[in-house]
This record gives sequence, C-alpha cells and structure tokens, in this order.
Amino acid sequence: MLPYLAPPVLQLGPLQITAFDALVFASVLVGLEVFVKRAARLGWDKQKATSLVLFTIASGFVGSHVFEILAYHPRDAWEHPLVLVQPWGRMSSFGGLLGGIAGGSWLVRRRGLSRAQVLEFLDIVAYAFPFSWSFGRAGCALAHDHLGVASTSALAVAFPDGPRFDLGLLEFFYTLLIAALFFVLDRRRRPTGFYLGAFFLLYGPVRFALDMLREGDTRYLGWTPGQYLSVCATLFGGALLIQRKRSAKPL
Repeated sequence: MLPYLAPPVLQLGPLQITAFDALVFASVLVGLEVFVKRAARLGWDKQKATSLVLFTIASGFVGSHVFEILAYHPRDAWEHPLVLVQPWGRMSSFGGLLGGIAGGSWLVRRRGLSRAQVLEFLDIVAYAFPFSWSFGRAGCALAHDHLGVASTSALAVAFPDGPRFDLGLLEFFYTLLIAALFFVLDRRRRPTGFYLGAFFLLYGPVRFALDMLREGDTRYLGWTPGQYLSVCATLFGGALLIQRKRSAKPL
C-alpha cells in the first residue's frame, strides 16, 4: 500500500504556497516549453505560437472552473452566480480541455489561419499536454482532492482515516505513461492530428474507469459528467485517428 503524504505548504510571511499551486505553475511552464519547441520544429513562428498557446492555457483555466461549477455544482451557480468568476476556484480537467480547445481554435481561426493549421496547432498542444498534465496531477495527488473508494489494493493510499484510492495519484501514474509513449512515438513522423486523436483515445476509457471509483461526485443517471465526456472523448479520438490515417499526409 502507498504511504500517505501530508500536503506540504510553504509559508512566506503572509503568503502561503501549496504544493498544488507550485506544481500547477510548473505544469504551465513545462507545457509551454514542450509546445514551443515542437511548434518551432514544425515551422511555426515562436512568438506567434507562444501567444496562441498562452491564450489557450488561459481559456483552459476559465473552462475548467466554469464547467466544474455548472456540471458538478449547478445549485451554487444558481444561488451565487459570482462563483463562476472566482479565480482559482474548483476545477475540472475535462472543462479545461474543452475550454482550451475552444479558445485556441477560435484564436487561430481569428488570426486567419486555415483549418489545417488549426488541426496542426491542436495536435502540437495535444503532444505537449501529457508532459504538462503530469505535473498538474502530481499536485492533485499531494493535495488529495480526488478521493476514491476505500480499498486495500497495493495502489491504495494509507490515509489517516483508512486506506482508499487517491484518483489524482492514479491518473498521475497513467499520464506519465502517456507522456513516455508520446516521446517514443515521436521518433517517427505521424499524420497531423495523430496526437490529438491518440490522447483522447487513451485518456477516455481510463478516465471513465477512474470515475467509477469516485466518492461524492455529482451523478446523472448513475454517471459523472466526466464519464459522459470520457465516452465522447474516446469516440472522437478513435474517429480522428481513423480519418487521419486515411487522408492526412505525414508531418
């Protein structure tokens, strides 16, 4: 069984920095670095690529918070609408993905780039995402903010009140595997859109399974909002891979 680690906190005078805060910041820096290097390798202007991905990241944070409130805590939004604009509030990974894709796609198109360039941009983001997301999920694991059901499994964590799954930790392990796989796969050229499709196809089924272990989440007809989106992500990823294999040229 895995040991329980108390959430570390750094106190700098009146300023309190949690491990989650530090790792989310690190995830942004790592994702930005991986994205910009890959974009430059594919011929994108560094300054343009950086501005696009920074807007995408900001859109992701907004989407993450808004989706979390509307999908998981709709009563809070109804009773206190201002909760929707509170920074650094509750966050949803799928909301971040949807917000980032929507925001990034909108800005790329607004700047006059083609649909093919939109797909290439999103594919670069998708390649960089697991490297970034592993740091974010490490923060979730240290914050213990995704508690699962009680278990005596070797993958359970020995919490003070009894062993249970820490879903943030489990997803952290899985995200590392996706990042390692993408790193290996990048030794060969892949069709544009490959990493976008591959990420959703790999992430969807495992996220669906992890949500089955959640405790306390809002459910609609027995499923969490994340499970419904997991099914959509899996179908989208598989369809995109099939479509790109048939029609796209390698990068």
